[in-house]
Amino acid sequence: MVSMMTIDPRLADRRREVAEDRARRNINRLLKLLVLLGMLGALVWLMLSPTFSLQTLRVTGVHSSDTEAVIEEHQLVIGRPMIFIRTGSVESDLLEDPWVKSAEVRLDWPTTVVVSIEERSPEAWVETAGGWEQRSVDGVALPGLEGPDDTMGRIVLPDVPHETAHVDLSVLGALEFLDALPIALSSAAVVERRGEELWAIVGGFDVRLGRPTDMTDKALSLAALLGEDLPAGSVINMTAPTNPAVAPPASEEEAADDDEGTAEGGGENDGDGNDDGEP
Repeated sequence: MVSMMTIDPRLADRRREVAEDRARRNINRLLKLLVLLGMLGALVWLMLSPTFSLQTLRVTGVHSSDTEAVIEEHQLVIGRPMIFIRTGSVESDLLEDPWVKSAEVRLDWPTTVVVSIEERSPEAWVETAGGWEQRSVDGVALPGLEGPDDTMGRIVLPDVPHETAHVDLSVLGALEFLDALPIALSSAAVVERRGEELWAIVGGFDVRLGRPTDMTDKALSLAALLGEDLPAGSVINMTAPTNPAVAPPASEEEAADDDEGTAEGGGENDGDGNDDGEP
C-alpha cells in the first residue's frame, strides 16, 4: 500500500513566489549589466570618435628647439583620440632638448591640444676644458655654431671641466654679469680669470670683478660708471658694486718700473727716456 504525501497549497504557493522573485532579480541584474555595458560601449565609441579626437594643435614659443620631432614621436596628429595623449610623457621628452627651458602640454577638451614652449637663448661664448660652446644664462650648453663669433661676449675659463661647467659658480657668475650688461657692452666684453679672481674687459677698460657674487649689481653699477668720462687706461674695481673705485692709468715712469723691474738690478733712466743699462 503506497502512501502519498500532499503539500500544503500555501507552502507550494510560497515556493513558487520565491522562485519567481529569484528569476526576476536575476533578469533585473542581467538587464542592468547589459545597460551598463551598453553605456560603457557608447562612451568608448564616443571617446574614440571625432567628437573627442584631436582636431587643433597649437604650438607656441618654438624657434630653435626640435619640438616637431617630439610631436611626431608621440603622434599628436589630427584624428588621434584625446584619451591616448599622455601629456606628462610629451613634456618629459620636450625637456630633453637643451633649447627647451620649460614645456607645458595641455588638453583643451574636446578637440584641442596646446603645447607651450619656453626656449633658452644663447648668452655668451664660453671656453671650458672642452672647448668653445654657446651657453644660456643658466649655464646650459646650446648646440649650433662650433666657434665664437662677434655676436656675443666671451667667457674664457679653460680650467673649468666641461662636465661641470653648467653648475660652476665662476661660469654662472660670468653669464649673469654679461646678461645684466647692456647689449652694446656685453657683445664685445670678455670675462676671464686672473689668479683667483674674475676680471673683465668691458668698453676698453680692465674691470676687476673679484668673486662671482652680486654679478647683476656689478654689471649695472659698471654700466652707469662707464657713462662717465673716464680716462683711457683706467682700471675699474667692482668688487664692491655699491662703492666702485677707478684707478687712473699708470704714469709712464710707473709703467716703465712695472715692465723693467727697477726695484733691484734694473737700469737707471738717463733723462732722455732711455735706460743706461739697455743692452
